[in-house]
Amino acid sequence: MLKLKKQIAAIAIALLGLGVVTGCSSSDNADKVLRIAVPSLGDAELPVWEAAKASYEAAHEGWTVELIQQDDDLYSTVGLPTLLNGKNSPDAYFEWAGARLNQRVAEGFAGDISSEIESSGLKALFNDGAFAGYDSGGKLSMIPRTRDVTNVLWYNVDMFTKNGVTPPKTWDELNAACAKFKAAKINCFVQGNKDLWTVGNWGGHIISRVAGEALYAETLQKSKPMNGPEFVKGLTVLADLAKNGYVNESVNSIADNEAASLFFQGKAAFHPIGSWLIGTQQSQAPKFKMDFINLPSIAGGAGDQNSIMAVYTGYAVNAKSTKKTEVMDFFKELYNAENAKKIAESGTVLLLKSLAGGALDPLAAKINALLDRATVVVAPPDTGFELPVADALNAAQAEAIGGKSDPQTALDAAQKKVAALG
Repeated sequence: MLKLKKQIAAIAIALLGLGVVTGCSSSDNADKVLRIAVPSLGDAELPVWEAAKASYEAAHEGWTVELIQQDDDLYSTVGLPTLLNGKNSPDAYFEWAGARLNQRVAEGFAGDISSEIESSGLKALFNDGAFAGYDSGGKLSMIPRTRDVTNVLWYNVDMFTKNGVTPPKTWDELNAACAKFKAAKINCFVQGNKDLWTVGNWGGHIISRVAGEALYAETLQKSKPMNGPEFVKGLTVLADLAKNGYVNESVNSIADNEAASLFFQGKAAFHPIGSWLIGTQQSQAPKFKMDFINLPSIAGGAGDQNSIMAVYTGYAVNAKSTKKTEVMDFFKELYNAENAKKIAESGTVLLLKSLAGGALDPLAAKINALLDRATVVVAPPDTGFELPVADALNAAQAEAIGGKSDPQTALDAAQKKVAALG
């Protein structure tokens, strides 16, 4: 959990004992409480939000901002739905564009905010084209935050240099590098898949490269069977890494943050995860030298071998909230030039005009360059498609990488789960 470094107005334990609420409220001023739900902001970004909260409250007499924080994995699964259906539902909340946003719209927890963004002046802060991908049914439904690459291979720069290993460009080169690390008694990959989505993203990207992006999407949309030969071949590529002893044996028993810590401690050469690792590294291991490569090309794969896996994130405004104007005002404060610069320094680059041409963290700039030149973007299973379908695939990948089932058997079980959904 996040260790807060600054004194906060009030801290309360919320939802399932794992939510952190910054702010305060009472029955006397509940109509002037602006509630915003987010996953853990991290030590680097949290102070920026606290500053924006203080500025907002100073400029809006009688108003209080509650920042409802939860552990990332809790938030993305049961946490956010429970908050939205609770007594004091948040007025705005972090969400992923795509299938998840469409679901919130269908549930009545998000809607068209195009007029509010326009009239508030918030729209003027964003880059041209920043709102593309943030719509649902053709209507703008989110305040943009950032674009995140969700699967690259981060590597230990010093470890590569010491062992004379060059970052691989092909899957054959990757296997050769892993064999060299294994011979030196160095674990090649460390991953924490306790919550299933991390290997889900990594393996999903591999499967899309092998099966092709169209078949990947059609399968996760339930138009094609999940246990077809192309998916089995893709999952075999992932499973073979573990079969060859290149993945930590604890892969399915540790969480993603534990795997990141092991990576920073020099316990593995590679850590496959998203661009948010930059902020984690800056707060937990600022002297650690890391870099990344996109997924190496897989010979014979039907997909684009330069594809990236990425998501768009932002903030939905609760369609049931009566405080849409106040939400816009808060984000205008959070997204001012000074705050945007500080958030960028923490590793998260917002889609704002004030950051155009500015000096970025080198790794953040490299991530942005990868996004900018991408011609094929693949959606992760758990944010681009229905969660029950994603859960079936992610569970199959966990079984395969953990050696409990061969890829065919694991995907046969997944297909049965999908078929039962109707």
